[in-house]
Amino acid sequence: MNDPVRDIPELIEGSSEADPNRGHDPQATTFHGWRVVLLGLLANAFGTGLIGAYSFMVSPLIEEFGATPGQLGLGMSIVIFSMAVLGPILGPLFDRGLLRITMLLGVALMLSGLLLLSRGSELWQLAICLVIASMGMSMYGFLPTQVMIVNWFIRKRGTALAIAAAGTSLAGFVIPPTTAWLIETSGWRDAIVWLAVGAAVIAAPVISTFAVRRPEDVGQHPDGDPSSTALSENESLASATPLRTLMQEPNFWLIGVGIALALCVPVASGVFIVRHLEEIGIPRTQAALILPVMAVCSLLGKLCVGFLADRSDRRLLAVATLVSHVVGLCILATGSSLETMFAAAIPLGLGGGGFMPIPGILQGACFGRLVIGRVSGFHSFIGLPFLLVAAPLVGVAASATGSFMMPFLVMGAIQLAAAGLLSFIRIPKVEPSTAPASGGV
Repeated sequence: MNDPVRDIPELIEGSSEADPNRGHDPQATTFHGWRVVLLGLLANAFGTGLIGAYSFMVSPLIEEFGATPGQLGLGMSIVIFSMAVLGPILGPLFDRGLLRITMLLGVALMLSGLLLLSRGSELWQLAICLVIASMGMSMYGFLPTQVMIVNWFIRKRGTALAIAAAGTSLAGFVIPPTTAWLIETSGWRDAIVWLAVGAAVIAAPVISTFAVRRPEDVGQHPDGDPSSTALSENESLASATPLRTLMQEPNFWLIGVGIALALCVPVASGVFIVRHLEEIGIPRTQAALILPVMAVCSLLGKLCVGFLADRSDRRLLAVATLVSHVVGLCILATGSSLETMFAAAIPLGLGGGGFMPIPGILQGACFGRLVIGRVSGFHSFIGLPFLLVAAPLVGVAASATGSFMMPFLVMGAIQLAAAGLLSFIRIPKVEPSTAPASGGV
């Protein structure tokens, strides 16, 4: 099936498609996969990364609307639901084309939703606008960039996914202090406006210029190889494995549920980490300094895991990142001083950040690049029950117990369960193309 984005190579390469052999000679043109990685980094930073502002909205919304922590935890569930529910629709769509135009439409929805949200006068109005904005983020953020990178890279996939995932760390440097400053100077409503406009101004031009679904659409091959030797000889979109066949593989469910359990924890803790720090006596302005430390460690964790994933046991890396995050949660839950919170930020960042490229790495290795959209999209959908209840339950449990200590410790136990599931994955020796391999190591 033809890909609508094949019409944009002039924007990317500065030359025409008249020569059908263009891109096959590595000396004749530059490999454009790293431009796709740059797009992934920026889309993650100003798509999914915008969620980092939510925790700074908790206290202002409690003060203005009288909302409870449980209600605001439900707000994060709305974000997760709106992003994940589109996965089964967007995944197959991205596998077959229409990627660039969908991403640009997503930017428009994000901008519209957040601008409307900034003027909402009731909680239910905020919820509707949050749905619109979150759906937009899902259309140009994590899922489409992962589909592109898994298609553009095989041997260097871990490194490429890690660099793109570093976009959320970039957002961690910028979004929290910027949000805190904007709220203090302009109020939470104008803060949302500035964040939304800034994200759209950055994301839209980069998507328009660099979004190409797969290297074959511009006469290139994965990893910049001069020929298609890195691909299976019988690889074709027509013979891609149906989803129902993929779902018969144990790996499909081990990875899907394992990822869901692993990701619901940082989502829930991220909503309330600032509130937790405020409750133990750390001012909001100082709390904003702890999050950039987590962002630095998160960046280091992503890059290290990406580098190692191309060279070592990917299951071991998945388990190690989750254990590191559990250590950070335990320190966060039981500590009480600013110094202790800075100490907790290190393993939290290393573990949480290091896990971010793991889903794409495992999905690509076990199922191949032709079905990565479908697999990733349906794994997002599988994770909905876990992701939806995590933040509200943490908020309710904190209200019932009077602190976030016990909820954070329970979340640590959940991540240990995720590590156990992922340790049973069997990764094929050769990446599948038309069917998942049954053997593994």
